Amino acid sequence: MTAPFDPARLRMLDDRLAQWVAEGRYAGLEWAVGDASGPLHTGRAGARSAAEPDKGLPERPFYRIYSMTKPIVSLVAMQLVEECRLALHAPVGEFLPEYAEMQVFRPDGMTEPARSPITVQQLLSHTAGLSYGFLADRSAALYAQAEAKAAKGLPLREHVKTFADIPLAFHPGEGWKYSIATDLLGAVVEIAGGAPLPVLARERVTGPLGLSETGFTVPEGAADRVMAIYGGKPGGLNELDLSKAYPHSNPDWARGGHGMFSTLADYGTFSAALLRLAQGARVEGLVAPATLAMMTADLAPETAHPLGIQLPVGSHGPGLGGYGFGLGFRTCLPAQGAPKLRKVPALEGEFGWSGAAETWFSVAPKQGVWGVFMSQNLDWPGASTDFQVMMASAIR
Repeated sequence: MTAPFDPARLRMLDDRLAQWVAEGRYAGLEWAVGDASGPLHTGRAGARSAAEPDKGLPERPFYRIYSMTKPIVSLVAMQLVEECRLALHAPVGEFLPEYAEMQVFRPDGMTEPARSPITVQQLLSHTAGLSYGFLADRSAALYAQAEAKAAKGLPLREHVKTFADIPLAFHPGEGWKYSIATDLLGAVVEIAGGAPLPVLARERVTGPLGLSETGFTVPEGAADRVMAIYGGKPGGLNELDLSKAYPHSNPDWARGGHGMFSTLADYGTFSAALLRLAQGARVEGLVAPATLAMMTADLAPETAHPLGIQLPVGSHGPGLGGYGFGLGFRTCLPAQGAPKLRKVPALEGEFGWSGAAETWFSVAPKQGVWGVFMSQNLDWPGASTDFQVMMASAIR
């Protein structure tokens, strides 16, 4: 069988990513590409912390994967859907009463009652009308204020109550906006699943797949393997203290939309499992192939295209042009279809997601490959985009 990647192209990829570290844009990076059997090529450069370059990267560093938590939580939710313990059409207000009757911002800044209730499917697909505090819209400013006032250590159920009084950006189902929706989904999953979210994720996904180093905490004694994280000063490295905002040792802290830690090896195993599933194999710990097909279809309203997420000032990323969004995953749209807005070479049919500290993964069923990129820089200098481009060009 022909190897799916060109070795010379992979060497070019390694050199390019190492250059990013040499130029001082990242403390350390790791990356991997593989097929359904597992990793075929891995690379790493730099150190755990820019302050200690001589120490290099530890064995199996832990990364805050931020929104790459979302696919795992979404898979837990869809397992509950398959078991009829949760329904996609169910109103979220049945689980979270404070979200039963929502207000929606009108163009004039006034509000009106939502025309329909938020559903579980709309949480999964980010079509509920919710927002995030870092976005540029009227709702987002209120989210930022609520987040600033809320105690960082609130349990998930209490955390989502913080945002319930904020009007929606649009009527449920009538648009697409990246949002706290998966945090609400996590709270719904806890109620429908009858256990805390970390337990459900471990019992249903990470445990069966053997992802022993993926969870909302890191193993005891492994704190020195947690990568330092940077941001807030584009063009430089400004180390941040996230011990309260993103704790690694609080067993009672979890969020649906972020909060997990993982390693390159673990997320590579996860990606390979998704690839096998997408190619029609049953995989313990995941949903049925037909369910994944629904999760990786474009479910965003046509009027919402082109999809977009506000990037940090000074960051370099291709955005979501040419992509749709399903239930927890982005999905690459056909090149000949609308919108024709791809900004980088892409693999038709690939799906995946990314994280706020510039982690990124892709699963490409048609090509039979996957890729994972790990960094910890909230400024998104752009190495993950180079990885995306060079991974696609390395496929034979």
